[in-house]
Amino acid sequence: MNAAMPTTEHLDRTPMSWEDYQALNDDIHGEYIDGVLVMSPAPTIPHQEAALRLARLMMEAAPDGTRVGFGVGWKPGVDEFIPDVLVFDDFGEIVRVTSIPRLAVEVLSTDRGADLIRKFRKYAAAGLPRYWIVDIDETGPEVVTYELRDGVFVETGRHRGDTEVTLDVGPMTVAFAPNDLLA
Repeated sequence: MNAAMPTTEHLDRTPMSWEDYQALNDDIHGEYIDGVLVMSPAPTIPHQEAALRLARLMMEAAPDGTRVGFGVGWKPGVDEFIPDVLVFDDFGEIVRVTSIPRLAVEVLSTDRGADLIRKFRKYAAAGLPRYWIVDIDETGPEVVTYELRDGVFVETGRHRGDTEVTLDVGPMTVAFAPNDLLA
């Protein structure tokens, strides 16, 4: 990645049970990781623009039976994550995805360590087949793609600039130039 990673200690973390987490008001946005509510600051405008544009591209390419979520909860076990973009088979779930998605995408934010270390490890352990990280820096967005092989994520590509790339999402492919993710 392109910038130094700050530690994750600066985030608000509140130990609580799953039941207490579920009982929180809808206006409290955070993830439930290792028995703790993990809250982070609101995402930046470029962060949201990149995630939304990528989600729209995937929605347009998604075949019947495949859904694309933008900020949708994924609960692979005792944790609940909220990836920026999630591609999953439509099993009729309404509140959160409990099946293994086809792809999770994280756009790096102030808690880079969560996406690059903690989620990287936990997503692999959950069996997520594809993980993308979008890193926005002063030179534009970089899309780093990973595939799960023998229980470990292996980097399959780094994409940057105005050159269009076609990437495998599982049930479909998407084609875009990384620079198109920002206005």
